[in-house]
Amino acid sequence: MAFPNVSYTREPVAKGYPGMIATTEPKWITSMIGEAGTGDIPFGTAVVYGATDDTVKKPTAGGKFAGIAVADRTIPAAQGNVFRQYDQLGCLRNGTIFVTALVAVAQGDAVYMTPTGGLTNADSGNQLLAGAEWMDTTTGNNGLARVRFNVTK
Repeated sequence: MAFPNVSYTREPVAKGYPGMIATTEPKWITSMIGEAGTGDIPFGTAVVYGATDDTVKKPTAGGKFAGIAVADRTIPAAQGNVFRQYDQLGCLRNGTIFVTALVAVAQGDAVYMTPTGGLTNADSGNQLLAGAEWMDTTTGNNGLARVRFNVTK
């Protein structure tokens, strides 16, 4: 009996998805609640602290960075890949996670949060996320990339 030829590529077709923890290195994830009145928070986007302790919301100008919304596969499929108000969500503050880069980025670039929670390497009045760097290079807008956070406070 002849065995069929099988070939594998070095990289899988999809290397991850927004909000997916990217490595097994140490990480710091805090548990927060979606603030009342906040809109849907997509997996892999930045969140800021809400007005009440232990709550987060979609970013607004001047908000304090709370972390990146970690994907949760226990969310019902009908809800989509988002957290809603009052949902409990994990916020990654330290470690490596997959996100969507709004523009082309290069490994080692600084990471900035836009007023809407997107992540970019462009200052342009965006908020610098101290201790964060891009771990992948993308060639265009809205590419999947890893970001390493080293938030120490």
